[in-house]
Amino acid sequence: MEASKISVLIVEDDPIIASDISHYMKDFGYSPFPAVSSAADALLLMENIIPDFILIDVSLDGDMDGIELAEKINQDYDIPILFLTAHHDRQTLDRIKATHPSAYLVKPLQVHNLQTSIELALYNHSHKKLVSKPQDTEMENFISGDHFFIKIKNQLRKILLEDIHALEAYDNYSFAHTKTGQKHIVGSTLKALELKLNEYQFVRIHRSFIVNLKAIESIEDDIVMIRDLKIPIGKTYKEEFMKRIQLL
Repeated sequence: MEASKISVLIVEDDPIIASDISHYMKDFGYSPFPAVSSAADALLLMENIIPDFILIDVSLDGDMDGIELAEKINQDYDIPILFLTAHHDRQTLDRIKATHPSAYLVKPLQVHNLQTSIELALYNHSHKKLVSKPQDTEMENFISGDHFFIKIKNQLRKILLEDIHALEAYDNYSFAHTKTGQKHIVGSTLKALELKLNEYQFVRIHRSFIVNLKAIESIEDDIVMIRDLKIPIGKTYKEEFMKRIQLL
């Protein structure tokens, strides 16, 4: 597989380290997805996006640390995993080894060691069949009447349009924020969703957000408030947004 076609998922809760690793991946010729900071976000992302390689920080915050995340991934996928850790005690090492990772590196990272470890891991894994990324994802999400279908693994999940509070851009995909506080990944760009949802009660208010007009609770200083979401109104979208608000 050519380096430029190898996709990488980075799971790291330190934004500076995550940004550095993402830059390294691009320098190595790989295609990194935007980094995620928790096991929950990684698993959510992987409901529709299957990377070719995963780098995981062992000490993730949240209900699941990096090793537990790897165990969960190994149950469903065959993907090489490289651990990043600031700890090299025996207990941590034994837990890492039990997940059969492709490699692990101790922080602070050395760029050459990182590149070599990834290349060796991919080479050693090349005899296995890599899990394919989903195809034609734009067709896997569609609107029918008052509901929206999202493909999650091998099933279509029905979500009512009125239950979607906002849609957020995520690389070539999007997140759907629902009234229950959950996030579902959608296999469409925000632009594609904007075209599909234009005739409904949705409007784009920022380059990264589409909102459900009926879910808006308040507007304060060019910030749209929808429950726990605080979404800025972009200058480019403000005029159209205000027109749509007045029609409600």
